[in-house]
Amino acid sequence: MLEPLFRSLISPIGRYRISGRGQGGVVRPDPVNLQLVVGDTYFPNGAVVALAGSNTNGQGRNGHKVGPSKVKNLVIVDAHAMVTPGSGVEVNSPANTMTWQRAVEKLTGVNTPVRALYAGGNTQLSNPGDIILSDPVAGMEWDADTTNYTGFYKTVPLVTDTMSSVTNNGIGSAGFRTTGGSQLLRAGGGVLNNSGTSSGPACPPAMVLGIPYVPMACVIGIVDSIGTYKDDTNTSSTQGFFARAMRDVAGHCFPWHKQGIDANKIQNQMVAVAPVQKLLWQYVTDIFIQLGTNDIAAGADLATMKARFLDLADYAYNTVGPYGCYLRIHASSIIPRGTLTGAQNTVRNDYNAWLAAGADGRLTKYHDIITEAGDYNTYPNDTIHPGPTPHAAMGAKVAAGMAPYVDPYFEARLAA
Repeated sequence: MLEPLFRSLISPIGRYRISGRGQGGVVRPDPVNLQLVVGDTYFPNGAVVALAGSNTNGQGRNGHKVGPSKVKNLVIVDAHAMVTPGSGVEVNSPANTMTWQRAVEKLTGVNTPVRALYAGGNTQLSNPGDIILSDPVAGMEWDADTTNYTGFYKTVPLVTDTMSSVTNNGIGSAGFRTTGGSQLLRAGGGVLNNSGTSSGPACPPAMVLGIPYVPMACVIGIVDSIGTYKDDTNTSSTQGFFARAMRDVAGHCFPWHKQGIDANKIQNQMVAVAPVQKLLWQYVTDIFIQLGTNDIAAGADLATMKARFLDLADYAYNTVGPYGCYLRIHASSIIPRGTLTGAQNTVRNDYNAWLAAGADGRLTKYHDIITEAGDYNTYPNDTIHPGPTPHAAMGAKVAAGMAPYVDPYFEARLAA
């Protein structure tokens, strides 16, 4: 009875004529739908920060690496919700409204930032639980494989009200609270002047969308502390094995977005309890699930683990991405952990084996990183979180496994 819903993975590549250009000589339809086009984008996952004191605004700047195609029609996406540090529970926070202004900056040619508009206006008010999208930025295109920037200027109603934040340090992340005027459209662009300001949250966009000139895959990683970066360094070139991998897949950025934080569980990411994050899934071609160790440590048995995974996988399996194909689903193995009991290790091993066998037909690609994770007795701070060297090894393994999926049609299931 499940066969019509969970049919085997097929590729629609054969539907398109062969020519001397395009991936593998196959001519693909020109992309027409908005999709994620850069890396270093995140669902908010840091503690909210009060405007405080005499400050009147928060502002800053964040860098993003473009994937292997030039992109146009840039749209900035922000989320007025967060995954809670220490649990991963999605909450519609801050409780107050926020007013956003955004700009994009190209680091070639004239660098002065260009304002992103909202229904033709300069600002957009967000309420708890909102996802807001700018209009496409007029005249702005970013070249393939280049680093460019987004900027923000944000206000809240009261100095006691709070602003969202992200724990991850991306490319050139900068944020501060200030009594000064807006630097959003500063002449010449470049680094902001933070003289006389208070420290404040860098607020990278939840996503930067666009339309690539040639088909280009993109991915959301749903992660716990290991995928977030814990005990790896938190920099623009590291930040955990997932980010390390996606920064360089076959020589290019594989555009990526993170949803997660420390202590996260599959349980906390299930569709009914994390609906705002799911609103972003339509803008990617792939979902990468790195979760489960905390579910097992909290007592989940094998049947529970499978049911929780399938809640996420079935949603992805039936979500249509920007190329008219259902999302491809990736999962990494749950690495050994020194605090698990013998019974819990049995659950971990059996669950990994189930993933490796295809997770009842839902999984597109299983990424086994157990060898690369190394001996947990060598980890720097506990027997749970690998240090930088294992993160680099795990990232290299995943990057190699992702290489064929740079083509958004590889092993994809056409929805039509």
